[in-house]
Amino acid sequence: MSIHTIAKNTSFITAASVLQKVFSFIYFTLVARTIGVEATGQYTFALAFTTVFVIFIDLGFTQVLIREGAKQKDKLQTYFSNILFVKIFAGFITYITLWIITSNSEYSTVTQTLILISGVTMLFDSLHLTNYAVLRAQENLRYEALGLIGSQGLTLLIGSCFLWYGAPLPFLMLAFLIPSVCNVLYSFFILIKRYSIYPIPTCNLDVLSPLIKMMIPFAIAAILARLYSYADTLILAHMAGESAVGLYSVPYKITYAFQFIPLALGAALYPKFSYSFEHEKENIPKLLRQSIQYLFLCVIPISIGLSVLAPTIIPLIYTDAYTGSILTLQILLTGLIFSFLTFPLGALLNACNKQHIQTGIIACALVLNVILNIILIPAYSIIGAALAALLGNIFFVVCGLFAARTLARGWFIQAYTSLGGITLSGIIMGGVVWYSTHYIHFILSIGLGALVYVGCLFLFHIVSIASLKQMLRISQ
Repeated sequence: MSIHTIAKNTSFITAASVLQKVFSFIYFTLVARTIGVEATGQYTFALAFTTVFVIFIDLGFTQVLIREGAKQKDKLQTYFSNILFVKIFAGFITYITLWIITSNSEYSTVTQTLILISGVTMLFDSLHLTNYAVLRAQENLRYEALGLIGSQGLTLLIGSCFLWYGAPLPFLMLAFLIPSVCNVLYSFFILIKRYSIYPIPTCNLDVLSPLIKMMIPFAIAAILARLYSYADTLILAHMAGESAVGLYSVPYKITYAFQFIPLALGAALYPKFSYSFEHEKENIPKLLRQSIQYLFLCVIPISIGLSVLAPTIIPLIYTDAYTGSILTLQILLTGLIFSFLTFPLGALLNACNKQHIQTGIIACALVLNVILNIILIPAYSIIGAALAALLGNIFFVVCGLFAARTLARGWFIQAYTSLGGITLSGIIMGGVVWYSTHYIHFILSIGLGALVYVGCLFLFHIVSIASLKQMLRISQ
């Protein structure tokens, strides 16, 4: 895969992710403002609960399909058909398990209904995840980008209608289910029309056996990562109640909205790391350095700027009912810096056959995160959950950097000056934004802060026109 292909694919998926996150942010804001804190807590908990179960359908096969399919494109139909068979079978078993657990739980009737509807959505989400894995193996992210935009736009349209007419809470889950079904049909059509790959489930043990062996570490890592992502919400619901989940969901959603940046970069980096590991190992340090510099350039102004503006933004967008989540947002935004860095590090380890190390890191981070949540939530509620997330992300990055040291030697020596300069530029920008909000509208402060940030980057020789062009080869 050429640098040009990476740039093109990252551009597609980044543009789509931006629109998808904008639609998602608007929709969640409408939901939070309309249904209130407690109902938002029920809604958020149901989504988090079922999202954990999705990984038991995928079982890590998506990563295996992308990696092996990128290496042997002539076998994509075979891999796809056999993995499709496994996922349909796993989906049936997973949903039955979800239904049994939910039906025998102490959750309210509304929460149970939300979970079961969301569970159907997860079945279709898992299918189009596999379909788009085939396209990623073909180094084509354009159709996935269109599907991402279309499905989230449809969710916004349908969900807004339900909110407008005051439909019961379960209808908000249908706003996810209907677009998910459409996305599956669309991605099937693209596979057939563009690549003549057909969704015909096949069970061939000679094909599945080696795939299963390869997917085991991916499956374990994915299960642990999913639990790591949602442990705070699940533990918070049981230890502090659904209202606390409602308050926590706002800063969590705001922070999570920006993960399209490392996700988009990681989607293009993963097959490139895989190829470079086989054929161009000398390019790996450069790829890692460029990707981390790019992510730092993006996340530092986001983290510092939003932290400064949090007291203004939260009550303005979500009403005064959510002012209790301001400090939580500021803590999560600090953790966002470290969260961004886990994506290229994870992509590197997985692509270079070090997935067992990545799995071990995730397992340790999960244990640490759960312990911290159990200790901190009873004492500090949603602030405790945010602190646990921050410390967990720091641990994650430190371990990832240590594990990647032999794969990308020397990248930090070339990058530490620019990373420090980026951080200093962000701090100066934050000071300007904080001071200017006392005298001008916060929108104008954002614009002023952006100008100061860019100016500092050039002043400190962190970036130049030439270096930006070089970095954008991997970031666009």
